[in-house]
Amino acid sequence: MNELELFRTRWNRWLGQKCRKDKPYWTTLLNTNWRGWATKVLLKNDINTSNLVAACLDKRENVKKYFAIAIQYADMKDLYALDSLYCQDKIIKIR
Repeated sequence: MNELELFRTRWNRWLGQKCRKDKPYWTTLLNTNWRGWATKVLLKNDINTSNLVAACLDKRENVKKYFAIAIQYADMKDLYALDSLYCQDKIIKIR
């Protein structure tokens, strides 16, 4: 498995944990920073996000699908940006 696939696997596992049925963690993905990352990746890959964004706001399954599509289309630069976003989020929570 190459490095890109390893990163995608890691982020898909993270997404699975974030969107667990028994916890409300998925709602944090509606934050502009997280959703902005996914939207940026999708737009960069010429994927129409207008109907996806509207659907993203209503259910956990739709949020998970939205991010899963973005992770699938993300390149290494995009995934490094996601790493950075994740680290910034953790630092803010620590403070």
